[in-house]
Amino acid sequence: MSVLEDKYSKKFEEVAGKPKNRGAYYQEDAVEKGMALVESKYKDMKLYWLVDTEEDRVYSAKFFAYGGKVSIAVGETLCSLVKGLTIGEACSLLGSDVENNLRDEPDTPSVPEAKMFAFGAVDELLKIIRDDYTGAKALALANAAAKKQDKPQKSLAELSMAEQAWMGLSVEDQKTQVNIVLDEKIRPALMADGGNVEVLDVVDGEKIMIQYQGACGSCGSSLGATLSFMEQALRSEIYNELIVVPNM
Repeated sequence: MSVLEDKYSKKFEEVAGKPKNRGAYYQEDAVEKGMALVESKYKDMKLYWLVDTEEDRVYSAKFFAYGGKVSIAVGETLCSLVKGLTIGEACSLLGSDVENNLRDEPDTPSVPEAKMFAFGAVDELLKIIRDDYTGAKALALANAAAKKQDKPQKSLAELSMAEQAWMGLSVEDQKTQVNIVLDEKIRPALMADGGNVEVLDVVDGEKIMIQYQGACGSCGSSLGATLSFMEQALRSEIYNELIVVPNM
């Protein structure tokens, strides 16, 4: 086999060497977020997706790969590609889409010919996701209903002064309060890296719908560390039940 035939793309080596989405989600994570957990296992790879059941949109994705670096690159790239897509859009991806995403040049394969078979796992993994999502969504909705029923409903008198003030605001005023916190705690760091965040809506006083802008739209941490820090800041400053949901 020649050196050329053994060659991997630079992008492949970067992705395989430093995966950001390796790990797992569990039902506890899904229940906490109010989302569906859908899993898929095929040969040496397993996927874990958290899906917003209101829009059937992938909120976050992780993977485990038990094979070599090709399996790691496939899992990492697939997880990056599906975030923000609907289940239908995500499950329409092909192994060739993942492989093309790993190329340095459009006409130069990302891996040696002998390794191309690994991308066939994508079609099988997504078929399982597609088939299992209906059941995962039904379980998520049942868990959400049970959680809402079990959760003690605070009377107005039981709410803190800050909580009463928050719940009494109009949606526009709630958005203003959220923006004040973001201006102080979040936006300076995002803007320093060429990004920003827009508040789209506040649903039922608890769900903050946002849209990342600029560099944040392609940043891996926008669905990880950045999102977590944003939720923590808003919960600390405004209301402890707030959940931030990106519109990707």
